[in-house]
Amino acid sequence: MGTNTNNLHHQSSNRIQGKRHIKHSPNLTPFNETQNASNFLIKSSTPYISAIKQITKKLNKFSKSKNSHTVNKFQNEQYKTIKYITVKGMGKTIEKVASIGIHFQKDYKVDVLTRSITVLDEFAPIESNQEPKNEGSSHNDDEEDEEEDTIYEKRTVSSIEIRIWIKRD
Repeated sequence: MGTNTNNLHHQSSNRIQGKRHIKHSPNLTPFNETQNASNFLIKSSTPYISAIKQITKKLNKFSKSKNSHTVNKFQNEQYKTIKYITVKGMGKTIEKVASIGIHFQKDYKVDVLTRSITVLDEFAPIESNQEPKNEGSSHNDDEEDEEEDTIYEKRTVSSIEIRIWIKRD
């Protein structure tokens, strides 16, 4: 069964021969300041301990301690509407996000949400010849050919969202 999984993974990563796979993020809207303070996105390159420390810092900012000016900022009306810190991950980061949720479950209420997200993959042609272009008209023709050769495909990716509820004592 392990070899079948590896073969499927190998086939899915090289779906179209001669094309470079460009993955696009599913996040279409940028975060505002409040959302940025309450969301944490996990990538495959995010170290586990670093993520734990950063999420702990975010949770501590929302607690009612008056040690510094920056902490007071998170006690105003705009930030009082935030009830939880959201930790999100997709694909191979699901296990890491679940581990983070288990870590914080000891001290906080934690909700786990799973879903499937549609992402867009771009398959661009691999540039094999790096010849300099001298004529402007042939350059425009080449750009049109490249746009026609680019293929876009949608695919569904599993994702997990952990909500760590803030303690406002």
